Amino acid sequence: MFQQFHDSAAISSTPVKPNNPTLAEDFTKAQSVHYNDTVAATSTAKKSVRFREAQNEADRAALFPYRDVAEETPDHGHLDNQQIHDYHSGILRRQDQELDSLGASIGRQRELSIRIGDELDEQVEILDDVDGHVDRHQSQLDRAKNRLGGVARQAKDNMGLTIITILILILVLLLIIL
Repeated sequence: MFQQFHDSAAISSTPVKPNNPTLAEDFTKAQSVHYNDTVAATSTAKKSVRFREAQNEADRAALFPYRDVAEETPDHGHLDNQQIHDYHSGILRRQDQELDSLGASIGRQRELSIRIGDELDEQVEILDDVDGHVDRHQSQLDRAKNRLGGVARQAKDNMGLTIITILILILVLLLIIL
């Protein structure tokens, strides 16, 4: 079997029937003209999307373990149907694992966003409470300011009367003493 993968002489012509009955449907699809045209069209036009910024690759690898780079598709010409099926099943298992990992990451981000939202709600409550205290103290300060303004106006109005009273008292004292 090892020779089959590495020895080009071991490669025979394309098989015409499946070697495993469970692969009959896949084999039929592979033999259809439409499927072969589709596979040929997709294998020649590989799509690769890369979003890169000027940054250190090690930092990028730490932040983004997933890479959106198309991997090379090996030549399946020397593989039998069961081996091709096993290869693609392995690819599907790996994709399922990566999707599970992505789903877990999205779940963690969801939990984090819920926690952030809860924290923001608590902070809003605290700010509303502080705002109520500030408003209450501001109204108390405004009342005290108005009272001080009234006292200052009264003192200003009564200042002349107070000075006259003090001068009369001084005059009376001087008359008594002299």
